[in-house]
Amino acid sequence: MIKMTDVDLRLLRIFKTVTDCRGLSAAESALNMNLSTISSHMTDLERRLGLRLCERGRRGFHLTDEGHSVYQAADSLLNTVEQFRADIGAIRHELSGELAIGVVDNTITDVHAHIAEAIVAVKQKGGDLHLKMEIKSPNEIEAAVLERKIHVGIGPFRAMHPGLSYLPLHTESLCLYCGHSHELFKLASNDISTADLKKMDYVSRGYMRESREMGDAISFKVAATVYHMEAVATLILSGKFIGYLPEHYASQWVKQGLMRAINPAVLSHRAEFSLAVLKGREHTMAVRVFVGALQSALPPDRRTSI
Repeated sequence: MIKMTDVDLRLLRIFKTVTDCRGLSAAESALNMNLSTISSHMTDLERRLGLRLCERGRRGFHLTDEGHSVYQAADSLLNTVEQFRADIGAIRHELSGELAIGVVDNTITDVHAHIAEAIVAVKQKGGDLHLKMEIKSPNEIEAAVLERKIHVGIGPFRAMHPGLSYLPLHTESLCLYCGHSHELFKLASNDISTADLKKMDYVSRGYMRESREMGDAISFKVAATVYHMEAVATLILSGKFIGYLPEHYASQWVKQGLMRAINPAVLSHRAEFSLAVLKGREHTMAVRVFVGALQSALPPDRRTSI
């Protein structure tokens, strides 16, 4: 029989992180450890359990059958430990454990997001709560909430997974932009036709389908696919692409005369932001405080509860 110690819990956390990162090298930054130290810890865990957990080397990283089973058991155990910490904190009327948040990129310039204010509300409660924030695509956020890797996700979700509960937050307005050296920049909106736009190189976000938002009015010529808003902005600023950006994010370049919206009265669309949590899960006090702070920023008639 294996007697669990703090050392074992630490090794299991390292093993879980390595597995989530899909390899030792990829886990270096997440663990803030060098490769040899991680490898040594993995070997120690295998020795303590008496099991070969993974194959690692030139052929890449993959779990053994025993490794898959240990990963599932470790995930359950670590979630239980985290919940225990949170429960003890609640008994003491303090926030404890971990609060993991997933957010889509470049919400920081959105005055309607109120994420920073919600974090302030959480920190003001005191306790030894550890915050973790990850920038992910909407699909990645939903998957992470379902897999219990994060507690709360914020983004423009479209699929609405049945295993998640969604709380409406705010609406983001997006416009079609071109850079100051683009051939459309100096043209009046009335002088830019749909036929003109179809000829332009267009940058699309891999997880979004802007053409769906606009119906089938324009079949853009997709000449670049990216997965982060900053990459969209970079290609637009090059003067060689047109693409959609949130108004709040693009405004910094619009004010400098480096970018302009193309016929915003017609070519803009809106993305509905929601908060996603795991359906049926008993939420920690930290989650409730964070969600409550976001909800308090909404008009009373739009507030809901998890």
